[in-house]
Amino acid sequence: MTPSKKPPLKPFMAYIEEDQYARMRKFSTKSRVPMSHLIREAIDMRIAPNAPYVDGYNAGLQKAMAVVSGNKAAEMRFPSGKSFAELINADLETALMEKNDEVERSPEPVSGM
Repeated sequence: MTPSKKPPLKPFMAYIEEDQYARMRKFSTKSRVPMSHLIREAIDMRIAPNAPYVDGYNAGLQKAMAVVSGNKAAEMRFPSGKSFAELINADLETALMEKNDEVERSPEPVSGM
């Protein structure tokens, strides 16, 4: 039985806020998952094709937009002709995240020379 071979890792440096670092370190210690692994998981969740994270985030915003639209008080119109709901929902729409619709491809083999 051969041990599974892990793909090589590429070094990457990023700056995060002190509060993010403290929270990540605490979570890492509590869950016994290395911080570098948590970061790799976060990247995968955010940029994966059809990411559930993005779907859930956008679903929450869309639910908020539906609540705003369904509120009687939000029907009030401004001189511009737009309702309060339309103005609020326009701002919420800008917060929607784009999905990464790219299909994950395996790296193409490098031919020998």
